[in-house]
Formats: sequence, C-alpha cells, structure tokens
Amino acid sequence: MLPPTDNHILPTIATVGDLTRKAGELTLTYFRKHISISDKGDDLGIVTEADLASEKFLKNFIAESFPDHAILAEESGLQLGANQQDPIWIIDPLDGTTNFSKGNPYYCVSVAVGIRTEKQCSIERAAIHHPYTDTLYTAEKGKGTFLNGKPIRVSELSNLSQASFATGFAGNKRERLSYVLRTIELFQNRILGMRINGAAALDLCHTASGVFQGFFERNLSPWDLAAGSLILSEAGAVVTNMEGHFFDCLNDRDICAANPILHAQMLEIIALAGAWPK
Repeated sequence: MLPPTDNHILPTIATVGDLTRKAGELTLTYFRKHISISDKGDDLGIVTEADLASEKFLKNFIAESFPDHAILAEESGLQLGANQQDPIWIIDPLDGTTNFSKGNPYYCVSVAVGIRTEKQCSIERAAIHHPYTDTLYTAEKGKGTFLNGKPIRVSELSNLSQASFATGFAGNKRERLSYVLRTIELFQNRILGMRINGAAALDLCHTASGVFQGFFERNLSPWDLAAGSLILSEAGAVVTNMEGHFFDCLNDRDICAANPILHAQMLEIIALAGAWPK
C-alpha cells in the first residue's frame, strides 16, 4: 500500500498517479484470464471481478489515508465525507469493461480528486493509467498535462476535413442510439474519420495527446469524465458540454472537447443532429 498523506489537504499528483498505476497493474493480473462476470441489468453493461478488485484497492487507500474525503465510484456509488465541502475522489476502477472482458487491451483506470462547492465540482488532480502499455497521464490544475512525466498538448490541427474524432455509444439503445448514429454520420461526412473504441476516459487522454483531434459523447457518468476533463483542459483543449456551456463533471453527462477552432466547428455539427431524446 502507498504511504498515506495528511488527510486535511489534497493528495499530491504523485500520490494520485502512483495509486492509479498500482490499480492498473492489479487489473492486469486478471486480464485474459477466466474471471467472473455479472450483468448489471437495465442496459448498464457488465462488471467483472477485476472492476471490483480495483475499486476495493482504490477505496481502501482513500479510506486509510483520507478518511474525511468523499468517494464517488462506479460500482459502489457515493460515499459522503465528514462534511459537504470535503474533497471528493471520483474513480472508475476499470473503464472499458466490455473490452477488458473480451481480451481487448483498450481499457484504463481513472482517478480524479476535486473540491465541491454548492453548485459544481472543481477537479484539481487527475490520473489515468493504460495498464497494457503502462502509460500514465496526469494533470494538476494550473500546471499542465503529462504523459509518463513529459508535457503534452492537444492537436493544433484546424482543418476539419483532416481531423479524426473519437466518440462512443455509452450503452445507448433505441431512440437514443438513432441520435448517436445520426451525429456520427454528420461528422463522418465532414472529417477524415470517426473512431469508436469503447473507453471514454482513454479516448480523452488520446485527445489530450493529439492522437485524436476531438472527442464528444453523450450519456456518460462522472467517473468516465472527471479525470479526463482536467487532463484535456490542462493540455489546452476547450472542454464544454455538448451545448457549449461550462463543463461540470458532477452535473453534465455529455462532453465536447478539442482545440478552440475545431471545438467551435464540432458544436455546429452537433447542433445539426437536433435535440437529445429524453
């Protein structure tokens, strides 16, 4: 277990990064092995014993080192801190579970630490680890984004026709799936190509490093977006919801991110798809 830090202050970015990497290494011990898999029901996907083991590891560390902090985790929900204004950890113990369960290495572990106010949450520390390549993305508010310790920036490409964007289905079906497909069609006819990979948090990192020139998706959850949104913004991206408003990971379930020029064009295309089905 990692050494604890004073629970009255935010953890250092080194602590968050080391913790995230260790959780990622833990998931690798389950990868491409016979493991238990359960269906969550209600089109919410599946959960594996690797998801649960990673979440337990992360929560145990937080409980031991920062017992007053709140935790929002994908598999166990919200655990409040001692006070409403205490810091909050937002964790996805294994983003890309379907990929993981099929032996596809496109998955990651995502950890963010934020400060809550009455109306929003400010993410202050973020780390995302891609276990299969031992790639660690980290960001601290106001201090930039790093890939394995080296600074990275979002793509500066401004030509929409040469851009490659990533998105996903996020479990959407029926009427919402029709909307997603319509949006993908609108983009595909205007850009170099769309990519759908099945792990939003990792897509956000690849957008931050310039592999993709933009990312958008609807119907996601805070744990999908919290760490990646800071990693993207600190890498120079404009990060908003899909209506173009200020993005808040606890209140918004959709995201649109790219450099300033492409971001504006993305919002125009998204608007052509019409209203999101309720």
